[in-house]
Amino acid sequence: MHRLAIFTGICALAVSATFDVSARTLKNNESLPTASVEGDALRVFKKAVESNTNGELEIRLHFNDELGDPKTSLENLGTGTLELYSGALSYYSALIPEELGVSSLLYLFKDSDHLRRYLKSPVFAKGHERMIKEFGIRFISTDFSGDRGPYRVWVSKKPALTIDDFVGVKMRLWPNDMAIRAWKHIGAVPTVMPWNEVYLALRQGRVDAVTSGVNGLHDSKLTEVASHVTELRQFPQVWPIAISEKVWQSLTAEQQKIVVDAANEATSHYAKVTYDMASDNINRMVQENGATWSRINTDPFAEKMKPFYQSLIEDGVVSQEVYDEVSRLR
Repeated sequence: MHRLAIFTGICALAVSATFDVSARTLKNNESLPTASVEGDALRVFKKAVESNTNGELEIRLHFNDELGDPKTSLENLGTGTLELYSGALSYYSALIPEELGVSSLLYLFKDSDHLRRYLKSPVFAKGHERMIKEFGIRFISTDFSGDRGPYRVWVSKKPALTIDDFVGVKMRLWPNDMAIRAWKHIGAVPTVMPWNEVYLALRQGRVDAVTSGVNGLHDSKLTEVASHVTELRQFPQVWPIAISEKVWQSLTAEQQKIVVDAANEATSHYAKVTYDMASDNINRMVQENGATWSRINTDPFAEKMKPFYQSLIEDGVVSQEVYDEVSRLR
């Protein structure tokens, strides 16, 4: 019996060593499906975190807004009931509109590198600190390398070849005041709705157009119900990963470094894959759905926006400091 007791104890220790019951689970919510560039990048993030923490942290991935829409996700990050969130940078504009609202202004930023220079600037850093202190949300994708899209297009039921073709068109937008005002200035009629409702809304005629990143189209099958695609590149966009500040403060310094490194690895992977996939996805949408692809002169859009920028500054919606910093970094 004595030998049996010793043997049983050894087995229990072995099981305990094999299965770390103290592993902590961090949930991440994402709007797009698992079969997407975002899904691939998040699996890179998951693997890096779990491997480099030796299983101390487990990343559980949720897709298709399973844990709530972007607004709900940001609220839950603040309370700590959601640990991680991945989504468009512009979703955070409601939290720090002065520093981040400008990211959705049409043709204010020259390209993705221009946007990245701004996101690493002291001016934006002040907004990020305020987002951490007031809303309990911190970006861990500190390189901001995840070019989202990788560029933006207009998807519509009717061709859009001149700026006049955008006037009066019912379009879907995300909840971002600056983007809404900008498109209203162009003449479109925005309606805010979650991304996972767009396909049905287009099919039912509740909206007639949507602006999207190129690669989001094929995954979401939007060209099945809106076959005209116009390349606009109206603003660059990045896809960061954010963490609840309450969760961040509960991690060790080593774990914090690991999740930041993993997030930057994931967003770099995201950028590479999304550019590689863009041409292939365009060809597939043309062949499978009969989509038409148009490139138009966007100079009239950029010209129309110039007085709009100034009106936003005069109205106190856009900070002169932020505008000057963006202009300086061009």
